[in-house]
This record gives sequence, C-alpha cells and structure tokens, in this order.
Amino acid sequence: MQASALHCFLAAALLAPLGSAGAEPTGRTQLVLLGTGTPRPLPDRSGPCTAIVVDGTPYLVDAGPGLVRRAQAATDQGVAGLTPSGIERVFITHLHSDHTVGLPDLIFTPWVIGRRNTLHVHGPKGIREMSDHVLAAWREDIEMRTNGMEKKWPLRVEAHEIQPGVVFRDDKVTVTAIPIRHGAWKHAYGYVFQTPDRRIVLSGDTSPSPELVAACNGCDVLVHETYASATVAPMPNWPEYRRKYHTSTRELGELAKQARPGLLILYHVSRRAQDVDLIPEQVYLDEIGSVYSGRVVFGRDLDVY
Repeated sequence: MQASALHCFLAAALLAPLGSAGAEPTGRTQLVLLGTGTPRPLPDRSGPCTAIVVDGTPYLVDAGPGLVRRAQAATDQGVAGLTPSGIERVFITHLHSDHTVGLPDLIFTPWVIGRRNTLHVHGPKGIREMSDHVLAAWREDIEMRTNGMEKKWPLRVEAHEIQPGVVFRDDKVTVTAIPIRHGAWKHAYGYVFQTPDRRIVLSGDTSPSPELVAACNGCDVLVHETYASATVAPMPNWPEYRRKYHTSTRELGELAKQARPGLLILYHVSRRAQDVDLIPEQVYLDEIGSVYSGRVVFGRDLDVY
C-alpha cells in the first residue's frame, strides 16, 4: 500500500463514528452531533448544534432547539464533558431562529441546575442585543431564583460580537470565524476549530463558499449542510432561495473535491420531498458520490466522531 493510500486508510479508521452509546474518545478531541435538523420539527432531529469536546471541555456551535437535553443524553451515553452545567461557551453561525431559539434554554437551564461560571456567547453583530433581550424577557424568573427561596448565584452571560479571523483561543482550541455566503445575511460565519489533534471546519448555513474550501484545505473533518435535487418547499421562489442560501449535493461534492476533508459529515439537511415524507439518506450520498469519491456520512443526532 502506497504511503498516501495508507494515510487515507488510517485517517478513515480514526474518524469512524463511535456510535451513540458508551462512546470513548479516539484522541483528545471528540465531535458530537447534538442536533442535525432543520426548522422542520422532526422528533429524532433537534435543531442545529455541534459540540467540539477537547480533553473534556465542551465548545458548542449554534444553539438549535433541544440542545440542552441532547447534551444530557450524550452525557448519559458516555460522552465526557457535556454535562449541561459545564457548558460555558457557544459560537453562533448566524441569527436565523432555528440556530438560536435554544439560546434561552442554554442560558437558563444549566444555571438552574448548577452552572456558576459565565456563559460566553460568540456570534455575529446582533448577538449581544439578542442575549440582552433574552435576559430581559426572563427578568422575573431571574429575580425569583436569585432573591427568593432558592438563593441562586448570579446569572452571568457575556456576549461577544465577532469579526472574521481568530475569535477565541485557549490552551485547547483556536477558533477562527470564516465569512460565508447565506443569502441576504450580512453577517454569517462558519468556524474552524484547531485542536491539539484535529482541524474541524463547520459550515453553518451557506451557499457554496470558496472561503470554506480554503479554510478546510485537507482538514480532518468538514461538517456541511446540503439539500438534494428532489427537495421542495411550499414557496414559489424556492429554487432561487435555496441557490442563494444553501448548497446542493452536487455543489457540495465539487466543493469537497477542492477542500479534501478526511471526513465529510452532512448535517442540517433539507429532506422535504414531493411524493415521500423524507428523501432517503442514500439519495444524498449517491448524489454527492457522483462527483466526489471521499468519505461521506449522513450525520444523526448523538453521533460521535
């Protein structure tokens, strides 16, 4: 076996999914899919949220609905580091509701059950105002819990409005915000997580963005949204909308050929169809596979890589 082929084989073996029960890390970094869904409320798919866990420290990307309970489910199934009260940092890709309606849950539930430290929320312009409004909306709850019989410690939330480039660094990760193209949104980002043993790129919602190709450039894992050719939606301008806001399977295959990730994970996948309830997962894999020969998996909630 040639050296390059051996490298690809070993990379694929190391990045095999660990499953959703009793998962043990293959290295210092785990990627946990807490939510892989879309605005459509499918019971088995929470809203978009991905956890990067490095040496037991969690960093979240996006705050879709259901994320706190998915974090607890991952904890119950053996993933160390995702106890909800220990989650203290989240990076938001953009301010669409399906990526942010879990933010109040992330602010309050872990605090109620034990988080004492500050929750840091990183995101595009507008994330500070959103966070402030969430706190204002629940001001009576905060007052009751802190000054009533519970005597809770102060609730601390700090919002950080970001620009492209390095937005966070500690001894475990360097996080870089990548501007992406998501229709009319002026501020939308993908993220690169450089950890001691992996480079992971997460697309957020995006149409094909050369910036993501450059950011990956042989990365270990690329987590990317997509839609199949058969997807439909009850809006007359849907074809134009999805071209401007999202990435088709064929476009993603072409993008992956240039980006060369060790593993491509599909998430936040539009599955609306004309004649069936859900487009089968294999359709996406086949459409991407028609132009891209690398390793591709269809992500599911609570998968661990």
